[in-house]
Amino acid sequence: MRGKENVMKTVWSEERQTGMGATRYHAVLLDKRWIRVSDCEDARYEGREYGVETWEIDVADDAVTASFYRSNSGRERIEASNGLEWKSFEAAERWASGATAPTTCPCCGREM
Repeated sequence: MRGKENVMKTVWSEERQTGMGATRYHAVLLDKRWIRVSDCEDARYEGREYGVETWEIDVADDAVTASFYRSNSGRERIEASNGLEWKSFEAAERWASGATAPTTCPCCGREM
């Protein structure tokens, strides 16, 4: 009987930061923390074009990854590979750490 083969996927991260506060990158969930692809030990630098650095890494097929985006005006959006979404980096970090306290009021939807 064959065991389950290690299935891998490649995660690409196009990383950019502006001097006005905007940022975008992809991250991998490791040890209850989001780690930028470029900060991962096995990340491979692919190059830089028009101020955008491209990185890639191979991770397990079931690894949770997310794209992080913050606009110059401070609006944040995070979309994870497991279908979850957040409107703040802080909320995504809180979820990653395992904290399960609600982050929005169930009555009005405002951040708590």
